[in-house]
Amino acid sequence: MPSAMVTFNGRITLPTDIRKQLGLKTGDKIEFIDIGQGQFALRPRTDAENNASEAAETREEVQYSETVQ
Repeated sequence: MPSAMVTFNGRITLPTDIRKQLGLKTGDKIEFIDIGQGQFALRPRTDAENNASEAAETREEVQYSETVQ
């Protein structure tokens, strides 16, 4: 079974075979789905989900910068 180590910063590197099975490439995002009892599943985000998430993050950044000024 593939495994990964958590770095000091909380990062992990997914093993190559897992990335290939999930169809992940550099810059892709994944979701962690709580399946209970301390276990999580990984799911690649779709392009539509990524675009919606990026748009929301941009809106939040704009709202924050307008509030700070």
